[in-house]
Amino acid sequence: MLRAAVLLTGAVSALKPASRRHLLQAAPAIATGLIAAPAVAEDFQASLKPLYKAAKTAKLTYRSKAGEPPPEAWAEDAFVGRYTDPINHPGGIRDISLTDTYIGEYRLVKVVGGGGRGEPSEYILPGLVDANRITVDFSVPPKGGPPNLTGVLTLPTPGRPGATAIVWPDGNKWPQEKK
Repeated sequence: MLRAAVLLTGAVSALKPASRRHLLQAAPAIATGLIAAPAVAEDFQASLKPLYKAAKTAKLTYRSKAGEPPPEAWAEDAFVGRYTDPINHPGGIRDISLTDTYIGEYRLVKVVGGGGRGEPSEYILPGLVDANRITVDFSVPPKGGPPNLTGVLTLPTPGRPGATAIVWPDGNKWPQEKK
């Protein structure tokens, strides 16, 4: 839209006076589109404020376990991949991917899931990641679960069977599917 406004502005000087007047009368409509764009971004940011607060609280209150890598050791894409939910929604999948958006120091992720017993066939949830913690807003329709839960990514113990998984505060566990 900005490019269109620049092109229109450049074209004003080449127009006859009567045409300029017509273009200037249309200018408020062009300006409205340019001014409205930040409001959409602000609305998006505002809708994630509770998620941000929950992620910040989780970061401040989390106590790492003995032998757990420090926060700086976790790759930014540690959560990326496909998970299952065999305890609460057998047959369901959760695909976690990074977005290009940051909310403060947290990276916004998209959780696409569904298909399990007792849940919608498909839904998309926002989440924020930091080190080995992910905070997801499960209350977004059509999922309709609890808001802003923080799960912890756990790694398999060397020499013992097991998979990388996200463990949630209610005891639920999402194992990551092998790649």
